[in-house]
Amino acid sequence: MARSQRPNYFLAIQVSDRKIKQNIQEVQSFMRAKNRNLSNTMESLDTLHITLGLYCLENEEVSEAKRALEGFQSSLSNFSPLTFTVSTIGNFGDQVIFAAMTENQRLKNLVEALRGSFQNRGLLVTDERFNPHVTICKITGRSRDRGIYGINPSDYREKASTYFGKQHARSIQLCSMAKPRSESGYYHVEKEIYF
Repeated sequence: MARSQRPNYFLAIQVSDRKIKQNIQEVQSFMRAKNRNLSNTMESLDTLHITLGLYCLENEEVSEAKRALEGFQSSLSNFSPLTFTVSTIGNFGDQVIFAAMTENQRLKNLVEALRGSFQNRGLLVTDERFNPHVTICKITGRSRDRGIYGINPSDYREKASTYFGKQHARSIQLCSMAKPRSESGYYHVEKEIYF
């Protein structure tokens, strides 16, 4: 059973493909040109990733999560090479606009195995759903403070069928949402295992 606490860590595959980043930037520029108010909703290109699971971890659980990820290293060869295609735009209501991923059974199998490995150590995801995507922009508390409560489909409809590119997964990362970002602007990575 998933926890209901607010997540503070997540498992991720970082998006590093230049073509995907360039195409997301073009969509963001298009959306800003349609609606200047959306400027503060855009996801930084430095933070692009695919979330594999959200976790609420206390101090000692972070160490356990790092050990779980280390223990999963030997299983990564079962999923390698892992490549996924990012194509078309989707949304979660009018709150999050994202670059969608085409169906990828190997990625789903990886996520199930990874979550199972964490669950065996008593580390439970905060949300069982898995909808792989790369966030383009989202409404946050800061956006709402500035009077932006949603994103109109007309602000991105013309770009809805964009093909973003292919990403080759290089690693799986345990990232902190709360710790200061790295010099590159990406999340603080507690632990990383490589394919």
